[in-house]
Amino acid sequence: MTLRRRTIPALAAALAFPTAVLAAAPADAGSCKAPTGILRTNPDKTMNLPGGASVRIWDTGNLKANIKEVRIVAVRIPAGSLIPRAVTSSSLSKAATPQSQAKGNDRAVVVINGGVFDPSGASIPVRSQVIDGTVRKGTSGSDQGLALYEDTRTAQWTLHKTTGTVGSEHGSRDVGAVNWQTLAARGVSVYTRAWGPSAHPAGSRTVVVKGGRVTKVLKGNAGSRRPGGGESFLTARSRSDSDWVGSLRQGEAVTVRTEQSGYLGFLAKHPAIGTPDSVLGVSSALVRSGQNRAGCGSRDETLRPRSGLLWLPNGDLIVAAVAGRPNAAAGGATAHQWGEYMKQLGAVHAVNLDGGSSTTLLVRQRVGGPPDPPRPRRRLPAIGARRAHLPRALLGHWGETGPRIPTS
Repeated sequence: MTLRRRTIPALAAALAFPTAVLAAAPADAGSCKAPTGILRTNPDKTMNLPGGASVRIWDTGNLKANIKEVRIVAVRIPAGSLIPRAVTSSSLSKAATPQSQAKGNDRAVVVINGGVFDPSGASIPVRSQVIDGTVRKGTSGSDQGLALYEDTRTAQWTLHKTTGTVGSEHGSRDVGAVNWQTLAARGVSVYTRAWGPSAHPAGSRTVVVKGGRVTKVLKGNAGSRRPGGGESFLTARSRSDSDWVGSLRQGEAVTVRTEQSGYLGFLAKHPAIGTPDSVLGVSSALVRSGQNRAGCGSRDETLRPRSGLLWLPNGDLIVAAVAGRPNAAAGGATAHQWGEYMKQLGAVHAVNLDGGSSTTLLVRQRVGGPPDPPRPRRRLPAIGARRAHLPRALLGHWGETGPRIPTS
């Protein structure tokens, strides 16, 4: 099996405030750096992948001014062909490279990094995460992500939120968040073992639930430790919700129910999100209805590696990435240039994933069987040069029909 590697390092998230990007009008193109003409030329390399997918690569080669070097990889996936799946590490705060996860899933044809993560503290993904129908991380506030439906072999951009209740004989409270980086302003915050080994936020009182019953009541910092297997920690910020949590007693029956609500924003009439197999957070909807929504601020105008997903008019999906010189500290595309490149590749809609040193795109030309010997070739951007910045437990994967791939 040949594992071809494309695109990589140089910084962090391309757009830090996606909500503002969604609300903003398209930027004045005259104030932004114009894209290069690289996509007006024929690809430097093409290849076919299992399941009908295909790869095109554009490469300026090495230039005297290395900041001007551009490498773009676009993998086209015909509608209804490969199966979209989420692959994660064992916890939200555990680092895992896409390379290592791809090696463990030998039917994966295309692998791309996920959305932005918070490099401070526990370094968990910033946005929501639903795996195999279970909320691993979520908020009652509006969030955006990529909903994956394995039965129809589709991936759709969604605006969604986590809703639910915590119930007992004392009544019920809304779920405010699940494994979120801050306590919810309203409602009960739930933490599970999926958070990982680092400390998580906790209110003045935390109730431990296992097997549907309260097993412990913790106070202060004791509530910030990692939950054990099968345990859920219930805590709250607001006085009324914290008092309600504190009213729960050891041995009392408690239920926690969560689900996703929202809609698919790129589809006509915005149908409900339904029950996706998985949801992974994305950075922003960069192209909507053919309009480039990227800004032209100083951060946006920095040349960086970037990655994203593009939807074509016929329903095909393109997984794409751009980078500059291999292992360079900068180079690639500005946010506006990246939006323009996406449009030139045919995008009606497109989302931006994490960028900089998180940018990773892998493809396989064969699935199953032992690895093929490496084939020397001129290097394109190397992957994983800055492991400290790789995203925690978050990437998307498209594979051929086969047994379900575990997510831990």
